[in-house]
Parts: sequence; C-alpha cells; structure tokens
Amino acid sequence: MSGERKVKSAKICILFAISSFVLLVQAGCSHPAGYATSGSNFAKTSDWPYSIEVVERGDGTKDYYWEIDSQIEQGEQTVVKYHRIQGQYKFAVIEGTIGPGGNKYPVVVDTGASQPLIVKDVHVRQNKLKVRSLKTAGPDGRKVGLCYLPELDLASVKLIDWPCLELKSASMGLGVRDDFMIVGLPVIREFKYVVFDNVAGQVEFSKDRAFEPGNANSWKQFPIWVEEDFSGNAFLFVQITVGGQEMELQLDTGSGRGLAISQELWEQLPADVRQVRLSRAKELYPYIGNLSCRRGEIREMELGGSNIHDVPVSVFADDSPLVEDCGGLMGMQLFSDTLMVLDFENELMWVKRI
Repeated sequence: MSGERKVKSAKICILFAISSFVLLVQAGCSHPAGYATSGSNFAKTSDWPYSIEVVERGDGTKDYYWEIDSQIEQGEQTVVKYHRIQGQYKFAVIEGTIGPGGNKYPVVVDTGASQPLIVKDVHVRQNKLKVRSLKTAGPDGRKVGLCYLPELDLASVKLIDWPCLELKSASMGLGVRDDFMIVGLPVIREFKYVVFDNVAGQVEFSKDRAFEPGNANSWKQFPIWVEEDFSGNAFLFVQITVGGQEMELQLDTGSGRGLAISQELWEQLPADVRQVRLSRAKELYPYIGNLSCRRGEIREMELGGSNIHDVPVSVFADDSPLVEDCGGLMGMQLFSDTLMVLDFENELMWVKRI
C-alpha cells in the first residue's frame, strides 16, 4: 500500500579487533587503519541495545564483538536531493537528520567507507550521543570512540540502532567541512538498490523493490561484489574496462576525484592513454593522510565501453597504502554525467550516460 512504512532488520555483528594496527576503520582499498588500545573502557552493557563479548588473546590483547539489532524503515519510495554543497565537493552527499525534528547535517553516501556510520565529535556534542572512548596509539594520534546513534533519518529512510565510530573533527582528514556524517557500505548494501542520479542531482534508495531498468539496452552492466576482511570491514569492487583493459577497481562514491591507480595498473593502459604529463603531488585521504602520487589529466579514455574526457588521474606507488591491495579506486567524477545504479540484489552496477 502506498505510503506504508516497511521495516528491515539486520543483526549487525561488528568485530573490534583490538591489537596493533587493527580497528575497523576505512583505510584505502582493503585493510583497516591501525590502533593499539587497552580496551579498558569496554564491558557487557545493559543500558544500550547491544551486547559486547570480550575475547582474550594469547598475547594479552582483546577482541571485542559488538552485536546490535539494527533496523531500516522506509516508505514506498525515497528520493533525496543532493546537498547544496555537492557541486563543490563532487562526491555523493545528501542531508540527514539525527532523530525526528533533530539537527540536520550533510551526510556522505560513501561506498568507500567500510563501517556502517561515522560521526564526529561535533555530532556527539550537539546531540548528546553516548560514546565509549578508546585509548588509541594510532600513527597520527587520532582519537576514536564507539558511538550509539539511535536514529538517523534520510528523508523517509530511518536508520535505527546502528553502531558508528566517532572521530575527532581534526582527524577525519577530509579537508572539508567539519560537520559531515558518513553512511558507509555496510548500510548501503542493505538496500536492494541505490541510484546515484548525477544528472538530476539526487539519490534513490529502495529496500524492498527490485530495480527495473526499463529498456535494458540503454544501460551498461558491470559485475559488483563486496569483500570483507577478518575484522569485518566491507569493500565494494567493480569489474570494468579502463582504456580497453579489464580491471577490478574499488568504487568510492565518497570521493569526488577521478581515477586513482597503482603504477602497475597505469603501465597496463594503452600508450595513447598514458600520454599525460604527470606532476608530483600529495593527496589527502581520510584515515590515511597525505599520500605521494603523480597527478595529471587524461584527455580521453575508454571507461566501461564509453569514451570520457578530461579524466583526473592519480598514480600511486604499488606499495602505497591506498592501492597496495586492490590496484585502484574510481571516484564520482568519472560518473558525473550518468545515472549509476548499485543493484545489490543482482550484484550489478548499471550505468547510463546522458
């Protein structure tokens, strides 16, 4: 029935592996950023709607399994316009509200984020959210907390009782406003499909209805899949041709950049594509830092069977933490003139260039 609200529940089991250089935070293509913590702030709790199981390791460190019954409520259809700042940053960002009638914030719909939700200390202060702090010894000294967010509303989509990480504003490394929230891949993949309409400037979420492409011949289709590491971090990959070469790249809708690839993949591209003047540069990536690369712009390049122009490209050393385990990432600038659908039910990405 039109307007009926439907509920989807998911028992989310998040493993916080407390040891050197492991703690469920997005970093690059497939491995989490690192922390060492005592874990002394953790215990089984009854005042929040989750439980924590503590597992002792032989070396004296501890793993923490956080289990919570999370829900997604949604009306018949949810279409959310891009936030007014999307034109400035180019990545997928909409407006969200913490609870009914609560504070509004820009929310990045970020397939490159491997955790369900990420908030900053400003969200915690302004909304009096509960946080359990971790003692950290990360390479950049950033502070991390485990945060309970009762409800985040994205128009008619309600995310209820989802776990999130809290980071200090200075440690997000986004180089943008300090009030961004992030909805990551573990939430996004719970929908049957998500449409990124970069022509109309909006995102569509569908939890129960399957994607119907209409004239399928007007779309190009590419296989997608989600990989998870031991710590439960999720990563979205796409099989697609780049310069006529078939590649498996991570899709990062939270990046407003173009193509970021390893030196090895760069050398696999045709010589005419590589006729680019690359200059030494540094690029800032969340949770990793400023990474050295060589940067330029490809005048014309084939991507997924279509020719695109003026493609920003950044080439990283093969051992760079951004690309060492996946080879490369695609940002939203590559799809600026498209309808792009992540069809999780059928494990396909549909792309229509307008």
